[in-house]
Amino acid sequence: MESEVAVEAVEPPEGLADAGRALWLEVLAVFELAPAELALLAQACRTVDEVEAISAAIADGPVVVPGSTGQPRVSGLFAEARAHRLVLGKLLEQLALPDEDEEAARTPNQERASKAANVRWDLERRRRGTA
Repeated sequence: MESEVAVEAVEPPEGLADAGRALWLEVLAVFELAPAELALLAQACRTVDEVEAISAAIADGPVVVPGSTGQPRVSGLFAEARAHRLVLGKLLEQLALPDEDEEAARTPNQERASKAANVRWDLERRRRGTA
């Protein structure tokens, strides 16, 4: 079983900008995460910072830019922003943090362990003839 890490022992990773640091502190103010989950959270925080940087670049630059042959085309930053948002969604999904309305949800490892225990108990009940 993975050990959980106390919030006060976990500093934000170096190099995070304001948005990433805010996400790190917000999540760890509510949840205690295992080391593997902390690694996912760090990647999510870096991705949030990247989305913020790309969004700032979009706001400062033109929406339409010249293409390779001079034709007008949408800035490639929009595709990058979309890709980063998809990555962020997947990272947060992998963390499996419960919504505010939910009670503490199980992590994917806890779900697998619970299913495995149920299978073992079903087999044991069948063996004893009590199923």
